[in-house]
Amino acid sequence: MFSFTIQQNKLIFSAIAIFLMFNISCKPEIEELKTDSSYINEVFDYVYAPGQHANMAKKTDGDLFAGNPFDNLDFVYLGGFGGYIIAGFDHNISNREGADFEVFALKGASPEPAVVYVMPDNNTDGKPNDIWYELKGNQHENSIRNYWVKYYKPANQASNISWLDSDGKRGELVSGYGGSNSFAWWWSATLTDSITLKGTRLPDAYTNEAVNGNQLWSVPTDRFTWGYAENNYGTDYDLTRGSNKLDISNAIDSVGNTIYLPNIRFIKIQTAVFQQAGWTNEVSAEIRGAKEIK
Repeated sequence: MFSFTIQQNKLIFSAIAIFLMFNISCKPEIEELKTDSSYINEVFDYVYAPGQHANMAKKTDGDLFAGNPFDNLDFVYLGGFGGYIIAGFDHNISNREGADFEVFALKGASPEPAVVYVMPDNNTDGKPNDIWYELKGNQHENSIRNYWVKYYKPANQASNISWLDSDGKRGELVSGYGGSNSFAWWWSATLTDSITLKGTRLPDAYTNEAVNGNQLWSVPTDRFTWGYAENNYGTDYDLTRGSNKLDISNAIDSVGNTIYLPNIRFIKIQTAVFQQAGWTNEVSAEIRGAKEIK
């Protein structure tokens, strides 16, 4: 058993008091640093557009986009044209010289480019309820802005998904592989009989260089060279990290005019190609997360 003098007891109590005061005063700062992250902090909305992976995409999959993508191998299916995810950081991302943030996708996959939109938190309420600005890429001049597609749920399990677009064209999504029709391409989380998705449409990604009548689909290496997510042919692609690095300075408004944004808080990533490439089926982006570049 230990025995202490009165003076020793006072010293012990003083040391304990100083320890407690230090930890209590520092706790809020430690918690603040712990919550501050370079990665996506919150996912606000996720919509899968009709496509071949509808049965594999769950509404809760959107949450996989938050946090460090290197912690797991999960990714988010966006589906065909118009499928999107809306997410935000827990702080403003400043518009610095060069690339400001990166978007991770499936490494080694053929380019299935998605347009990236950004939004500042001008009213400081922490919600993506301001104006979206597109980040232009190399196909800026060949894109169709404010394009929309309205998809219609099949009448029965033997039918295809039909569609109408903003140009007045109509058609059907036809399965080129894995099914006799596209009934299974309707996402279970879409509870309505139709859904309209709007955004910028990029040129077709794939070309078919058929050999002896056999389909040979590929993406020309000069088709998408910078400015898009899930584009491993881009000069902005980091092979090691599997990400495309994006610059806020490339922001444009709804009619294509350049606009300066000092910072952004939210991003929207949306499949931007409306094409069915034979047996590969629809062009659909798959993404894994985003991170601020400091």
